Amino acid sequence: MYDILQLNDMLVPELLDIAEQLKIPHAKKLNKQDLVFKILDSQAITDSKIAEPKGDGKKKKIIKVTTSTGSEEAEVESQPNKTIIKRSDMPIKKMIKPL
Repeated sequence: MYDILQLNDMLVPELLDIAEQLKIPHAKKLNKQDLVFKILDSQAITDSKIAEPKGDGKKKKIIKVTTSTGSEEAEVESQPNKTIIKRSDMPIKKMIKPL
């Protein structure tokens, strides 16, 4: 992965080789600065595709809620269009206030 400083130090033929590896269309028609930015954009898109989660798109989080009567845990699953809250099977913990 290249950064902008490395790409600016390269010659146009070197940039064209990188653009060819990244399958950037019409790279030969771009000037040097546009070619540098296209390479950076292409790298960012490629990295974001790799970093996407492979799972089913659900995010799980456990939250703890404390009230005047005690505390309780719940598991929250977030899906793209809905949120599901499941109560934990753990017993409710009573809060004892000192006198």
